[in-house]
Order: sequence, then structure tokens, then C-alpha cells
Amino acid sequence: MLAVVALVIALAIAFAAGYVTRDLVSRKRRAEARRWREYTEPGWLRAAVPANTNEAAAVNQMTQPAPANGELGKMLDRWESRARARRAG
Repeated sequence: MLAVVALVIALAIAFAAGYVTRDLVSRKRRAEARRWREYTEPGWLRAAVPANTNEAAAVNQMTQPAPANGELGKMLDRWESRARARRAG
């Protein structure tokens, strides 16, 4: 019985070590790929954009997002404009 428990523990440690190694190799590979391609962070991926809906609405009004494409985008624009109208009064 003790041998089975020791085998299970050894298997769990090996499994965890494999995941840790895989994560380290993946991070290293991604970092090298970014350096190789001269990666620049896209403009839409800003940490300064507020998560609060009220603040986000104020930021969106200042930046004016690009026009929506397709039927879904137009529908979402209509919903946003209606919501803005309700909030305005």
C-alpha cells in the first residue's frame, strides 16, 4: 500500500514538473518571437482604459471609435446611441 502511495506522489510531482517546464519554455519562445518580430503593443490594448462603465463612456466620447462593420456592428451602434440618449435625459 505504501508503494502505491509513493508511486502516486511521484507521478503527481512528475506531472507538475512537466507543466512548469512547458510553461517556462512557452514563455521563453513567445518572448523571443516578440523580439524577433519587433513587437509593439497595439493601441487598443491600453491599461489606462477605465473599467468603470461611466468613465468608459466618457473616454469613448473623447476618442470616437471607428464605425462599426456589418449588421451586428450597426445594431450595437444603435443600442449604444439609444442608451446614451436615455442617460442624457
